[in-house]
Amino acid sequence: MDLVIRNATIAGVSGVKDIGVRNGRIAEISDRVELRGIEEIQAMGFLVAPGFMDVHQHMDKALILERYDWSRHPRDVPARQANIAASNELKRHFTVEDVRERVIRTAEMCIVNGTTAVRTHAEVDPVIGLTGIQGVLAAKEACREWIDIQVDCYGVAGFRDVPEEEDLLRKGLEMGADLVGGVPEADLDGNAHVDRIFSLAKEYNKDIDFHVDQVRAPRPFALPYIIEKTIAEGWQGRVMASHCYALGHVTPEERRQAIAGCREAGISICCDPNASIEERVIEPINGGVNVTYMSDNIRDTWQPFGNADMLQLALFVAKLGSWRTKEQLDHLLEMGNMGAARAIGLAEDHGVNIGKRADLVIFEAKSGHEAIITQARKLWVIKNGRAVAKNGELLVRSAI
Repeated sequence: MDLVIRNATIAGVSGVKDIGVRNGRIAEISDRVELRGIEEIQAMGFLVAPGFMDVHQHMDKALILERYDWSRHPRDVPARQANIAASNELKRHFTVEDVRERVIRTAEMCIVNGTTAVRTHAEVDPVIGLTGIQGVLAAKEACREWIDIQVDCYGVAGFRDVPEEEDLLRKGLEMGADLVGGVPEADLDGNAHVDRIFSLAKEYNKDIDFHVDQVRAPRPFALPYIIEKTIAEGWQGRVMASHCYALGHVTPEERRQAIAGCREAGISICCDPNASIEERVIEPINGGVNVTYMSDNIRDTWQPFGNADMLQLALFVAKLGSWRTKEQLDHLLEMGNMGAARAIGLAEDHGVNIGKRADLVIFEAKSGHEAIITQARKLWVIKNGRAVAKNGELLVRSAI
């Protein structure tokens, strides 16, 4: 065996088990793996879980908080408009190498905290052009041995007011982006925006990730049309809706219909854990929708917070959602690993099961609920069967 993890607790499995890994995959789970491993880790009865997947970040803009002069931040305009202006001011000065370096640093924060895969949005618009996506793709290559990065070529400007937006999206997809994304409220005709994104997705055979209903007044509600379009185009299971603030503001009947539609269309919902958890997380889960949570922006002009720590986010979601039982908290941890994997099409290869990729985290806890409550240390992080972090320290480096 290349790696053997001894005396591990696995959720849903009675007793402690040994986990044998060969060629980056789990080859054996048993009371005792007889073969010695080239590397052996003593789990001491602690929980071994699938790696987290942070399915919504903006790594191209991460870690720029200190670059902005906050004394000049406008106070007499809506917060979203002010944040866009601040972001655009800094984006004008980005270089490919600058973006690459910050993405790598953010990826290192992710992996030491047990996140083995990330989906990041790389903005393309007239302000930054293709610089951001070039930097993100370069970082993805540099980090490929120890973290998976899915890149969403994400159009933040409207097609109507910015005719070159579609050309930028095409170029980003042709450069190697993994999927395409859009913002329906960026256009006066949100449905037409959705149509254009679906057209590109079908042409390039890509999944879709929409920033949905972020503005709260006037209240947009693009989710019903996205559901309709997903089913009509046969894109079930290939669309994610992020943010979804409108679910917290529409009528209960509108919300019920949208949740049922997401379930039918196989649309996953991803929410930042800062508001209306009941309507955007708990009710969709109870309605059979796959839901996960995200870091979103990390230390930029949109928010100063973020440690790329999904376990910390799970605690925020639990408190906002008033989850209290052990079973609920165990499910919350699962939302951040297997639920996230389902959201971005990686579930078939993820999990603590024979044949799955050995992307694992060993927590200093005996259960998922204990890990969340105590904010347990990540004793070991395993990627492709290799130890890549230990006790918060990175054991690998990016390619030059």
